[in-house]
Amino acid sequence: MQVTTEEDLEIIFSRFGKVTTCDIIRDWKTGDSLCYAFISLDSDAACEEAYFKMNNVLIDDRRIKVDFSQSVNHLWKQFKTG
Repeated sequence: MQVTTEEDLEIIFSRFGKVTTCDIIRDWKTGDSLCYAFISLDSDAACEEAYFKMNNVLIDDRRIKVDFSQSVNHLWKQFKTG
């Protein structure tokens, strides 16, 4: 099974606008993907287009769910690193 990387997701979602952040959430012990990510785009219009065009699309043999979220991942990274 192919593993989807941040770079893969940035390429895929960049067709809707500039990707400002792309974070695959990983197990903090093993580093393995937990099979979800947070992607931020530069405009509300780009986010809406990605939502409508990418929800339920297959990427690397997995059907993805696209939704809107308020990610706190960046806060967790700051806490974890210090």
